[in-house]
Amino acid sequence: MKRVLFAVIAMLPLVSGCGQGAVSESDPEPGAYVFENVNVVPMDEERVLENRSVVVRDGRIEALLAPGEPLPANAVRIPAEGRYLMPGMAEMHGHVPGDDNPRYAQDVLFLYISNGVTLVRGMAGHPYHIDVRERLAAGELEGPTLYTASPWTGQHNAGSESQARAAVRQFHEQGFDLMKIGGPSPINYRHLADEANQVGLPFGGHIPTGVSLEHALAVGQVSVDHLDRYVEFLVAEDADLSGRAGGFFGSGLIDLVDRERIPAVVDLTVESGVWNVPTLSLVEHLASDEAPEAMAEWPEMRYLPPRVIEGWVRAKHDYQAREDFQPEAAQALVELRRELLKALHDGGARIAFGSDAPQFFNVPGFSMHHEAEMMVAAGLSPYDVLVTGTRRAAEYFALDDAGQVQPGYRADLILLDRNPLEAIEHLREPAGVMVRGRWYPQDEIAQRLAEIAGRHE
Repeated sequence: MKRVLFAVIAMLPLVSGCGQGAVSESDPEPGAYVFENVNVVPMDEERVLENRSVVVRDGRIEALLAPGEPLPANAVRIPAEGRYLMPGMAEMHGHVPGDDNPRYAQDVLFLYISNGVTLVRGMAGHPYHIDVRERLAAGELEGPTLYTASPWTGQHNAGSESQARAAVRQFHEQGFDLMKIGGPSPINYRHLADEANQVGLPFGGHIPTGVSLEHALAVGQVSVDHLDRYVEFLVAEDADLSGRAGGFFGSGLIDLVDRERIPAVVDLTVESGVWNVPTLSLVEHLASDEAPEAMAEWPEMRYLPPRVIEGWVRAKHDYQAREDFQPEAAQALVELRRELLKALHDGGARIAFGSDAPQFFNVPGFSMHHEAEMMVAAGLSPYDVLVTGTRRAAEYFALDDAGQVQPGYRADLILLDRNPLEAIEHLREPAGVMVRGRWYPQDEIAQRLAEIAGRHE
């Protein structure tokens, strides 16, 4: 199983300077903004509300004004004519630095929000993230809203029944939002699940080796990340598994898959209510025939330390040098995962957007674009993809004030030059991002990114 590639890194308070648009004739009221004459993509359904003025005050959307309605006199006016305003995106499988390199931590948080990622479900956390979560919510730190998963659970911290149950209680008492399932043994997975259900702590992530998809769904795992154990479910019932190992996300069994079982796994998924966070890019980046040295030259790689990029290059070479790596099987896995995603979506399964950043050439924030484009290549429409990162993320957290552009909702917003419903690529290079009512115009984003890149030259 993979491990998080980032060490836990500390955060210090960030300077919160106020990037502005045009100022009204009166002195601007702090926290008051108007996106003037913008096309709104509300994400309540597939539609565009043309030529609205969106009023934001104190971190909330106050009103969507029709043409001719009077604008607030003391708000900062953001010229947005011809542009598109949509909700911020969620990264539902991200990793957030912790407590031993403050500058690096600030940079990683900004990489998320620079691309319009305004919420991160941090997967595989650290107790320090509890404090980070609260300080972000209070506006003391600059970055996306954070939901925190516990440290990775495995045999090292859940190696017996007593240890597994104690770990769950500790995570619950510490205030984690989720227990991250890693690689415990099947019996200790059962103990973790039982104790988590007793104390009311959701658990999700991987499904450990030796645990079936059916069992994980039956005991209430709230999310399955990376489509874990779906390939194993699809193996033909009469297949001979003698001497066969599952390999990387089931790639070792890909030739035994019976596609006629796909409707059954869709029905099982829908019935259970589990969320899937597919992270297509995690597998596709490793399985692709693009040389890792070429991937290391992608523009966004300049925003991470060279040692991280070098580690990814080595990891891809090591993976593709394994005896059990077969290029044809890897490509078949990619195709099957896309087919599964489309079937799950069409069948009404719960899907939430996530790319697993930072992992294997997934730079925080920027990886959203790779993931979104792969989801479209799998057969989802741009709107379908955007739903998984906006409205569906809000549903996952039972939030009734997020994931849409509506009065009373959180002012987590992306301003785009072109309509994202027409092409998912229009998500790239936002004209500005608003996080909890704090406005980041394009020029400030560009300047901050240049500073980050400069630290890694």
